[in-house]
Amino acid sequence: MKIVFFGAGNMASAIFTGMIEKGTVKAEDIYITSKSNRVAAMEFKESLGVNVSYDDAELCKDADYIVLASKPQNFTDVAERIRPYLEKKTKLISVMAGIHIATIQEEAGMENAVARIMPNTNAMVQYSVNGIAFSDDFDNKDELIELMASFGKNVVIGEEGMDNITAATGSGPAFLYYIYEQYAKSLEELGFSKEDAEKLTRNLVIGTGKTLSERPESFEQLRTDITSKAGTTEAGLDTLSEFKLQEMISKTLGSARDRSKKLSER
Repeated sequence: MKIVFFGAGNMASAIFTGMIEKGTVKAEDIYITSKSNRVAAMEFKESLGVNVSYDDAELCKDADYIVLASKPQNFTDVAERIRPYLEKKTKLISVMAGIHIATIQEEAGMENAVARIMPNTNAMVQYSVNGIAFSDDFDNKDELIELMASFGKNVVIGEEGMDNITAATGSGPAFLYYIYEQYAKSLEELGFSKEDAEKLTRNLVIGTGKTLSERPESFEQLRTDITSKAGTTEAGLDTLSEFKLQEMISKTLGSARDRSKKLSER
């Protein structure tokens, strides 16, 4: 199997690193190209053993999958590069937010099967949440689903749901990292050193995630289990509720969803 990545940014590297670490795809079967980040591409070649090439004909020849992982605004240029060499058997996999399947097929110049995927950078540790939408002519969907299962959990959705999944899980890690960052800063305000604040926050998050992976109860039940009447946790939660956290999160996700929709206006 030959998988080609046009782009070697955070998302692309998370995907191919996850595939290699899991053993789903051999490093020598992965090809990457990135004209804007040649240094990173060579670093991946040295550290992982992937192939690096800037010969578009070589990249497209006998490719089973081409992963379009460039910035959305650069897609037209990428499409022009691959159009002369694209083979009918090659399936196009888009990681670009906001670019519709019909647009990809039109600009690629051939009626290749297309899947839009929205993983997140947790793919690097095999814990991504992946949204997948297929074109009607995409055969052997199970193969792609299995490939993506090597670095996370999959949710197959219609294309109309891609803007929502982009906001919810594609951008989700960054939103959570921001919350953790603010938590650590608040621990510093309590008097902890920066080092201890980061260590405490990191291990709190890891431990809570471990609990979630092993306990099936709802978030509400898990929260209730550690909230004693008139205790410290209840006092903190009462204050937290005053800041309308749920409303802030809804607006955050809404902004990300709307930007994804905006990107599709071509």
